Amino acid sequence: MSNAQAAPGVVGPFAGMDVPWLLRMRAEARKDHPFLIWAPFDAPSRNWTYGEFHERVGALAAGLVKRGIKPGEYVLIHLDNCIEALLAWFACVELGAIAVTTNTRSAPAEMEYFRRSLRRGRCDYPTGLCRDDLGALPRPALASVISHNAGTEPAPASAAPRGDSFAALFADSADRPRRATDPSAPCSVQYTSGTTSRPKAVQWSHANALWGAKINASHQDLHAGDVHQTYLPLFHTNALAYSMLASLWVGATCVIQPRFSASRFWPAALQHGCTWTSTIPFCMKALLEHEIPKQHQFRLWGTAVCEPPAFAIFGIKIIGWWGMTETITHGNRRRGRSAQHADVDRPGSGGICHPHHRRRRQDRPRSAAPAIC
Repeated sequence: MSNAQAAPGVVGPFAGMDVPWLLRMRAEARKDHPFLIWAPFDAPSRNWTYGEFHERVGALAAGLVKRGIKPGEYVLIHLDNCIEALLAWFACVELGAIAVTTNTRSAPAEMEYFRRSLRRGRCDYPTGLCRDDLGALPRPALASVISHNAGTEPAPASAAPRGDSFAALFADSADRPRRATDPSAPCSVQYTSGTTSRPKAVQWSHANALWGAKINASHQDLHAGDVHQTYLPLFHTNALAYSMLASLWVGATCVIQPRFSASRFWPAALQHGCTWTSTIPFCMKALLEHEIPKQHQFRLWGTAVCEPPAFAIFGIKIIGWWGMTETITHGNRRRGRSAQHADVDRPGSGGICHPHHRRRRQDRPRSAAPAIC
């Protein structure tokens, strides 16, 4: 899918829809059902219902508008897995800004490269949020969030360039911005890694995000009663689209952990009744060193390999898939071995995002917007 407007008379599959529409619809239909469960390592878990999360997103979007964030501006979200990262992502796309998620392990030179690659004549630097314990960014931040690996609450920044505390950004949700629904509008930017000599900025439209949500949920056979355990980085397609957006599409629950921890995986899965996880072979190998509880509720895992023999010990059906940042979902997938379809690749239903680096224009510097780190 491109970001271009559809030809006159052509109605796309997501006409009249966008990401804020999807969140609002779920908040109305499943107001009291848990959407996100933040599961830090050293503190009690915190549930966010669909209704509560929608209200807080509106309050943050209103606050960002008061800080001068405008539709079409880039907003840098330089955060590890935490509830603030998702609140910021949804608030940005609600007001019409473009959420840019970046790897928190990026070196300063890489951050500068990201800044330059995003200019494209639209703005000098993305606004943003960052973690308070990270090194200096190329531009001052709107606000900062301390690391949540220990389950601590957000705190004011330790240095002036870091801006305010995250909590200071919220306003009244009644003042949440309203804009025309446009599925072709830019929504988010991610950076690829490993496929080229340098990461490239890949831009999702709202239609791309909705397509990824819908198709990932279909590939995973997700239902409203599922609980998706998520520990891979939310700044990447795997966790953001395969797990979180897919859960949102069906009205399911998504458990967010700060990062993968083999010793904490099973306790979190048992506590929250997790039924699904999108994983990688590294994580599965690490889990082989821990006792597998018999009372777990997992019915399916998804990873790069279809039912690998070495992991049969888990006793969980594993479907294989392959995908990349540009496709949002799985380019091909395998449902497993069967008499009719013995380990056969099946084409997935992926939409292609717009890679920034293929449509460069002459830079036209504009004033920089603030950032959230």
